[in-house]
Amino acid sequence: TGSPSTPGFRSGEFDQLSSWALSTRSNRPIVSEYEPDGLWLWTQWEGTIRQMAWKSIAVSLIWSTCVNFYAYHHYITRVNVDAGPLTWWAEEIRLSNDSLYVFLASVGELWSFLFSLAVFTLAFFLNTSYEHWKAVYFAARAMQGRINDICMLVTSSAGRDYDQGTVDGTTGFHRNSRQLVVDIKRQLRMSHAFFWAATPTASDGLDDNSTAVDPTQIGPRLLTPQGLQTLVDCGQLTANENSALIATGLSPSQYAYCLLEWAMIRSMEGIRRKELIGSAGLEENILRQFTQLRAEYFNIGDYASGRMPMAYLIAIQIIVDLLVYISPLALYTRMGAFTIPSTGLICLTFTGLLELSKSFLDTFGTEGYTAHNIRVDVLVSEVNFGASQRWYNAADLLPSEMHEGGDNDI
Repeated sequence: TGSPSTPGFRSGEFDQLSSWALSTRSNRPIVSEYEPDGLWLWTQWEGTIRQMAWKSIAVSLIWSTCVNFYAYHHYITRVNVDAGPLTWWAEEIRLSNDSLYVFLASVGELWSFLFSLAVFTLAFFLNTSYEHWKAVYFAARAMQGRINDICMLVTSSAGRDYDQGTVDGTTGFHRNSRQLVVDIKRQLRMSHAFFWAATPTASDGLDDNSTAVDPTQIGPRLLTPQGLQTLVDCGQLTANENSALIATGLSPSQYAYCLLEWAMIRSMEGIRRKELIGSAGLEENILRQFTQLRAEYFNIGDYASGRMPMAYLIAIQIIVDLLVYISPLALYTRMGAFTIPSTGLICLTFTGLLELSKSFLDTFGTEGYTAHNIRVDVLVSEVNFGASQRWYNAADLLPSEMHEGGDNDI
């Protein structure tokens, strides 16, 4: 018997999707790393302002060359017809008092004003964009932190039985508390994975250049009925949970919040049933961690929707483009032929920094700026490890001399 038919899915894709959601080991850093060596930095291409701006640089160089040749043609045909042999880069051309060159000098005054304005606005825009990138990054890290906090609180307060240690000289969870811990950590892991599955990202969980699965479709496919059934088959969702998620009538993007609330309810029931042992402070702390986790979930969407007003970005784009493409006209009477490389350098810096700023606003690489993408598959795998192994294994193998019986015994 073969695998059940799943229209629209190729063989092996479900394995890749489930691996994205269940992996406990990351295969790369969460963001692109670098070496501080200057030579190494100069030799990089991917994600640099050179890569982002090279097309604009090529256009600016062509435009600047055209301006230089037109100035030369104008000079030898209208200004000084009897000049004799004259190279197009000759200094006397730019120093001419002809009306064209006087006009270009006037454009230079306007350019100087634009230059000061562009330096100020672009520097502020770059800093603001980077602050946005950091805010999203730390919100994603805070989500990890709250999940780890909940898992540590639950595993450390779970009821214990001296005879339940799996290794000699240790104590472990009581069987009732063990099931509670397993349920909560599994629901939290799936809630976290579902949240990122519903968030558009460019992180496929395989490598930066993989095309095995369209990274923009990982989430939608994982949250389909077929994807949920795959998680049931993997033991990461129960059949009842799968049915309940679909029965809620909520869109798949809300499944993360369903699982989050189920884990919260399960924790409160565990306290009432004495499967979690602690005072009112424990209950208050667990509830606070859950609500803070919910807040961080919402923060990701809030940061994306309010990252930058459109009018502000349009204004910056206009200022930078005017500065770059007026440069050949404005600088000709000052630099002559040297205007050509100068225009390229101006485009590299100003257009490059503008594109870099845009890349910081595209935190998950969905708009083409993948070099600075926050790789959410790494976040998922790190949470999977922390929730499924770190706190659970440590609490389940407590050295017996640290536990001589007491309030945590059931």
